[in-house]
Amino acid sequence: MTTIEQPGAGTATLVQLPAALTDPAIPRLPDVLLRARAAVQEAAAQFLTVSEDALLKPWLFRGVDPEDGVRYGMYRGAETIELAEAGLEAALAGAPARAPGAIRCAPATIARWALHGRLAALDDAILDRVPRPGEWAIREVLAHIVDGQRGYGVFSRWWASQPLGEGRPTRVPDDANAALDRELPGEAADGAGSLTDIRTRLDEALDEWAGRFADVDEAVLAVPAVWSRVPLDIDFRLGRWASHIREHTVQIDKTLDWLGYTPSEPARIVLDLYATWGRLEARIFPVAPDGTESAVAAILERCSAQLVSNARSTREAAEA
Repeated sequence: MTTIEQPGAGTATLVQLPAALTDPAIPRLPDVLLRARAAVQEAAAQFLTVSEDALLKPWLFRGVDPEDGVRYGMYRGAETIELAEAGLEAALAGAPARAPGAIRCAPATIARWALHGRLAALDDAILDRVPRPGEWAIREVLAHIVDGQRGYGVFSRWWASQPLGEGRPTRVPDDANAALDRELPGEAADGAGSLTDIRTRLDEALDEWAGRFADVDEAVLAVPAVWSRVPLDIDFRLGRWASHIREHTVQIDKTLDWLGYTPSEPARIVLDLYATWGRLEARIFPVAPDGTESAVAAILERCSAQLVSNARSTREAAEA
């Protein structure tokens, strides 16, 4: 832990920062969570191959063809995630509360997966199409989201690291601002490459900074900070992560409307699949409650296997 001491006479006020906040090593999410994400993404990819004309083809669920056939096979994906979430709720009941930092970071993953749901059916050709004069292309919006997430992390760490008490800065000095900016790749770099490249950077940025702030306590959350010239605290800055992603997800929705894009029914179902996953992941992102790791892993592994199996059989039924 890093200790920040308030200078001056009298009893010192100590604020302890978790080692992950300043450690050069980037925190890593549990492998079982990464595997579960990969299963969700594979299921989504399978569903996106389904044409709307195939939605009523037969698909067997437990040996029976439901009336909705392939369409139900796709909706079964979100049901499988919701079943796993019910298992998580039971497994986490009575577990110790997560650190305040983890609780405040968790909603950002709901917003992240809702955004991924918007993007999953798109291809690279749409990235640079300008929707209207003066409006950003989707590449620019996504570059801003990724760069903004990195900036929220880097600058929040700076505020959390400043000594408390008399003389504490009320703004980021120009030299510090320039130094912090040099730590960031910048929007041009964060927006480069394919849609997959940019989405991967979003995951990396959010996962890193959620992992770094996961163990901060109430004292750190209460540390004074500034956002957009408004004096507030670290708690606000962490809470802003999800809102910032949602804000620009709405911008992407508007941009797609302007471009005349209408998602197919399978694309809409995949959007719902990702949103459902985001709600589950928020329970265990960036970390699960202490002592629940084995139970969480077992639930995620079952969910992943079922998701992939059903998605593959749904695609095969659609192609039959």
